[in-house]
Amino acid sequence: MRKPRGRGRAQPQAAATFERFGRPLTLAAQVEQALRQAIAEDRFPDGKLPTGAELAEQMGVSRETVRLAAESLQREGLLVKFRHRGTFTRQPSFRGQIKSVGSKLLGYLQADFRTAHGQEEVANRALSGLLLQGALAEAGAAGFKLELHHAAHTRWGEAARGLCENARLRGVIFASYGEPKLLGHLVGRGLPMVLLDEDMTVPQVHSVRDDCGGGASQAVRFLAQLGHRRIAYAHWLRPDSNRWRLMGYRQGLRDAGLPHRRAWEILTDLTEVGARELTDKFLTLAPRPTALYCFNNTLARFAIEELRRRGVRVPEDVSVVGAGGEEVPGLTYHQVDWYQMGRTAVEILLRTLATPKRHKPEHHLFAHTLRVGQTTAGPGS
Repeated sequence: MRKPRGRGRAQPQAAATFERFGRPLTLAAQVEQALRQAIAEDRFPDGKLPTGAELAEQMGVSRETVRLAAESLQREGLLVKFRHRGTFTRQPSFRGQIKSVGSKLLGYLQADFRTAHGQEEVANRALSGLLLQGALAEAGAAGFKLELHHAAHTRWGEAARGLCENARLRGVIFASYGEPKLLGHLVGRGLPMVLLDEDMTVPQVHSVRDDCGGGASQAVRFLAQLGHRRIAYAHWLRPDSNRWRLMGYRQGLRDAGLPHRRAWEILTDLTEVGARELTDKFLTLAPRPTALYCFNNTLARFAIEELRRRGVRVPEDVSVVGAGGEEVPGLTYHQVDWYQMGRTAVEILLRTLATPKRHKPEHHLFAHTLRVGQTTAGPGS
């Protein structure tokens, strides 16, 4: 009697699979990471760092390693080194050292964004409000006033030109938007300018922005540590306005050895309508991601509400992480000190006014800190 075909034969074994190894950080990168975290947590009294020798002793590395790490942070604007005085997390204040020329007025132009249907994208309100509050506080403490203007980003050029024609202004802050060519033209007027919360670099224009790319990478790595292998990202419908966050998301996936799919990068408006459309797309993904990283906290709140409305549990079915902005109770998110960023923008203008001929452009990059809430858990928890 014949044996059934195939019985008794050894079945081929499935090919072994291995997780991708991340590249180990160099000692200088580890020191830089530790200093960045300490700066974010304000752990240096009076903003002054220990000497290079002291840091090398504390960390068990060479002085050269500490120097390389510190120089990297200096290039980002997180540290400032003064000869014979040491290294500081911020430059000294120039309040009261500005010669009076009659006017103590600073300009502040906030760009506003609307959807293609004319709906205001309220998700940016909390962030822009904190920036403005910080700027107002620092200006007031120095005896200055802010002349506040709002303009749709599509009318920004017209508003910026009009603002800079005010002869009484001593300096101007452009918040959340800028046009490089126009800014380059306005520099010729001799008016000190600061780009606030905008990731472009323009010669002779100061800048203050957050390290949103680093925050995004940190969020993705955190989700990976919880066990998530499929992580989607809800990105603003204006991807050219914040390329660093998208790059940080992708870098976080690479660091964790996780797969990247373009379908998992979902473009959306920062509105409740946008969150509904985002949820529609997210729920049709196959296989469905177990985690969703959102462009900011307001979008994360909208998305959580919409997911739960459709019977999707957060975090049991989907973990959700926000990328800063308004305070959302219970949300896991990364945040930067937006208020201090606004203050720093004014501080830069004050320093420039105090030493106009010697002052070079400053570029400050603020680090994010991850705050763990109740909207994240391991997949299938």
